[in-house]
Amino acid sequence: MAPGTKVTASVSAACAVLLLETTARSLPPLASPLATTLVLRLVQLAIMAMLLKGQFTQGELGSLSPNALRQAALKGAAWSLGFGTFVGTGALILFLAGINPLHLVRMPLPRNPSTLALFFLTGGVVAPLAEEFFFRGIVYRLLRPMGVIPAIFISTLLFAAAHAMHGAVPVTQLAGGLLFAVAYEKEGHLAVPVIIHGAGNTALFTLSLI
Repeated sequence: MAPGTKVTASVSAACAVLLLETTARSLPPLASPLATTLVLRLVQLAIMAMLLKGQFTQGELGSLSPNALRQAALKGAAWSLGFGTFVGTGALILFLAGINPLHLVRMPLPRNPSTLALFFLTGGVVAPLAEEFFFRGIVYRLLRPMGVIPAIFISTLLFAAAHAMHGAVPVTQLAGGLLFAVAYEKEGHLAVPVIIHGAGNTALFTLSLI
């Protein structure tokens, strides 16, 4: 695929995702917010995959061959384990200092078992896949010609801004965005940050159950 065609496809996919996001926010809710988010992310993911299907190759989004996916999964697991160890060490230090680290990450979760399962599916699988496709697979790669450092920081700021709520600084998303972008740059396969993102979200949700 020619470079100009790749950029056109990426920009078209980004515009489609943003248009859907804006439209969904302006429409009255047709179902629960969680179900709406799940459907929206699935539709956005399908559009991105369709428009960028020619870029699932080595050096682009990453090959979808079984061997390439297996290698990416192992690398994603290794990154997740390493980051988890780092965070766990920090949590231990806070605990020894008299601070309960769970208070810093705990979030409200649905009480209904079926809704909770849908929450884990949406936030732990579908949303990370769609967000990594957009922020790393599209935004980061469009910014990459500017250089690695600008692309990492700008894409991370956009990722964090998209998760900002009530004026609070999204520290978790800033740290995660940096990690996801660095992992994608180093490993060259979109599945790597997808796995790290999904594992991180699932870990946060699980800790919130404690």
